[in-house]
Amino acid sequence: MNDTAAKFRYSRRQLLQRSAAAGICGLAVPQAIIAQGRVEPGMLDRVYGMLIGSFIGDAAGGPVEFAEPQSVQDVLPNARNWDAARRLNDSELQSLSAQFPMLSYESLRPDAAAYGPWKSNAPAGTITDDSRMKIILMRALTANERLTRERIAEEMIRFQPKPDEQPNPNLQALINEGLAEYRLAANWLLGERDESKALPIERLWAGIANCSGQMLLLPVAAQYPGDPEAAYRATWELDFVDAPLARDFCAALNAGLAAALAPQLDTQSVEARWTALLTAMSKTDPFRLREVPFAGRPLDKWLHMARKIAVDAKGSPAVLYRTLEEYGQPVYWWDAHFTLLTPLAILQLCRFNPMAAMHLCLDFGHDTDSYAQVLGAMVGAVHGPEIFPDHMRQAVLTEVQKDYGEDLRDWPAQLRLANAD
Repeated sequence: MNDTAAKFRYSRRQLLQRSAAAGICGLAVPQAIIAQGRVEPGMLDRVYGMLIGSFIGDAAGGPVEFAEPQSVQDVLPNARNWDAARRLNDSELQSLSAQFPMLSYESLRPDAAAYGPWKSNAPAGTITDDSRMKIILMRALTANERLTRERIAEEMIRFQPKPDEQPNPNLQALINEGLAEYRLAANWLLGERDESKALPIERLWAGIANCSGQMLLLPVAAQYPGDPEAAYRATWELDFVDAPLARDFCAALNAGLAAALAPQLDTQSVEARWTALLTAMSKTDPFRLREVPFAGRPLDKWLHMARKIAVDAKGSPAVLYRTLEEYGQPVYWWDAHFTLLTPLAILQLCRFNPMAAMHLCLDFGHDTDSYAQVLGAMVGAVHGPEIFPDHMRQAVLTEVQKDYGEDLRDWPAQLRLANAD
């Protein structure tokens, strides 16, 4: 066994002991994070930051999702092209932050796709399924002012980009393909037993613990600012799109987001909000998964692994990318644990420089939009929307309004006014 492999050979008992001793996930928030001289954003502002940040991450990652590194060298010159000896310094972090790109799909991914953009040659700011799922959630909320699994299932079944416009046949085919799996489960949830229309929820995605909940349910955190346990429980209750293991990852992420959105943190430092997010993500465990004999809580392993991978990389993106692939153990690049592990490890490598971390999510490759949408939600909940360049915010707002008739600026008030039950 080489030295690198030895560093990552954890026994289950060692992981549980470290989790109990650490109390939080072990991601050390730097003592000095520059707030760029801005007035600290209030809670509703940060709710909007969480939402727009997630959409920006999705739209930025969409054009390069699963692209071969050599095919994106013109727009991402460092994509899988970091020398292992090259370490991130302050200058490189600033450069990465300033050069985080919002790209069009035209030359990179011109074809419409069921799980990608639903139009050909899509312009910068166009979203993929990671954000469409959130639109489904918000329409379920506004229709009834109370989120339930049944309401989400109903909206999933009837979803059209613009409810008052009949899509053309090509778009309808993309809709049908992109939502087919979810609609089978949704129909079953609503009581349909004709197996040509519905199949058991447990069959969804063959029971694989993927990131469906992370795509759909992140806005739920905004209904419980400062109450991570309530956010966890609500997310768990609503989540019929995830395998049980993935439900914990999604609910824990929402617990962290809810903690970062606490109104009492409005006047606190960025460090305080990152600490609140990371602590709540780890400590919020209302169903006591950590106490399960022999198994413990798998989330603990991956939260600690994020810290270890980042520390052992010693500032080298190349080393971090290699160890993420090797020790992150993804079966699919969209596995629920991996879409959380990747942004957390990259964020730590970048010493919590938010936009540099967003950039490195694209450089890493694979399921770039899923990694960047999770990171964008966390960054926005901590920093507020102004952390993202204005042209990126405007591009996303424009394309979402044009394609779906939705104004993301209305969502924070809708989430806060709804009966969060």
